[in-house]
Amino acid sequence: MAIRSLGAASGLDLESLVTQLVKVERDSKVSRLDTTKKELDSTLSGFGKLKSALTKLKDASVALGEDKLRSRTTTIKQPTDTKTYLEAKSSGTAAAGNFDIKVKSIATGSRIESPDNAYSGANAVISTTAGKLTFEAGGKSFDVDVKANMTLDDFRKALNSATGNFGVTANIINAGDGTGTKLVLNSSITGEGNDLKISNNNAALDALSTVANGSTLDGSGGLEVAIGAGDAEVEIDGISVKSKTNTFTNAIQDTELKVLAVTPTDNNATLTIATDKKAAEEKIQAFITAYNALITEVDSLTKNRTLGDDGKTVLSEGGALSGDPMVRSIMNQVTKSLGGVFSSGGNELNNLYALGITFNEQGKMQIATTSLYGGDSGRTRFDNALENNYDKIADLFGGTDGISVSLDGLISQFTARDGILVNKETSLQEQLKKNTKDRDAFERYIESYEETLRQRYGALDSTLGQLQSTSSMLVSQLASLPKYN
Repeated sequence: MAIRSLGAASGLDLESLVTQLVKVERDSKVSRLDTTKKELDSTLSGFGKLKSALTKLKDASVALGEDKLRSRTTTIKQPTDTKTYLEAKSSGTAAAGNFDIKVKSIATGSRIESPDNAYSGANAVISTTAGKLTFEAGGKSFDVDVKANMTLDDFRKALNSATGNFGVTANIINAGDGTGTKLVLNSSITGEGNDLKISNNNAALDALSTVANGSTLDGSGGLEVAIGAGDAEVEIDGISVKSKTNTFTNAIQDTELKVLAVTPTDNNATLTIATDKKAAEEKIQAFITAYNALITEVDSLTKNRTLGDDGKTVLSEGGALSGDPMVRSIMNQVTKSLGGVFSSGGNELNNLYALGITFNEQGKMQIATTSLYGGDSGRTRFDNALENNYDKIADLFGGTDGISVSLDGLISQFTARDGILVNKETSLQEQLKKNTKDRDAFERYIESYEETLRQRYGALDSTLGQLQSTSSMLVSQLASLPKYN
């Protein structure tokens, strides 16, 4: 009969013995693997949090770079509350000021019409022979092929769907009352001198070509310019300015105006260009918040374990990166950079202190509302900079050697694809992979170890079982021997 489990033959609890031996062997190794994995996961997570906090600071710094702090607000007081006559936007280099703006005219495209009674209806044939019409305006052109016996309506559809059509639309107006059916063409190309011109390669199409001053281009009649293309015109503080489109670029330097309607008589629009102090302060506050969040994160990651009075009881665990000197090295470089002098801001504003930003006892940035040693408070210095040195703030952060460029370059050394932190993360990930491989290898070992124990103790169990059987037989035989008195 086969032995079903260890100890079945000998009666000893060998199954429990093997189980305990395997557990001892497993627990010691697995405990070390688990501890290593926990430490690696914690460290990897810690460096991930550090990189994230640094990246957020970098992003907040970039938002202050270049000319991003030179934003301007454009406010328009429209002549009436029910209509928009003018729109405007200014770049960061526009000068602040107020401007009185009168819109005298809106830019228009030309309107071309056929003479009265030129066509009997939409189905009238425009030409019995084929040809080509070329449409030109403002330096643009496109062609429309006219087929033999094409009707007026077919021509309308062909023109409206023509390849390269730059904005010419054809309509048919069936007027009756003595004027008959009229072909009307409208061009979207605006500006004086940009009237739509239509030429042909077949004299049979002269009726569909434009005329000038009552004479056709070839002397045989054609379409008439009913409304000529015109410029838009505005008066800015009494100075007249024209534009071929409804957009005026740099009529006021570094400002774009878009006119939408003619202003009422003696009722002009007022444009105010001002520095956007609110947007600037919000971006600077976001930068301060990002820096302080970095300080908080680093303090959490590098804090030491706290023990009780007995020196053994753990009151609080240490941070994930408490033993890594790299963190403090990174922070020393960041704080040293921010505490430096930046010539881009000029003598008036060449450091954060001049802007009103200081560092408190915890190393965090603040704009203090209280003053020390009789000087101005941080808030006072900050408000003064916004009011009197607005563009110098942009220079301090966004100059070629300003805070944004300096901090961006520094943090990129840590967070870029080949940066120090990314390389550190890569190394930790490789160690985690090795930990997983070691665990897999150990599982294979423990299976072999258990199998070996079972074979050995199985043989022992069998031997003990045989010995016990032999012993029982001998005892039985001895018991059956004759007894002598």
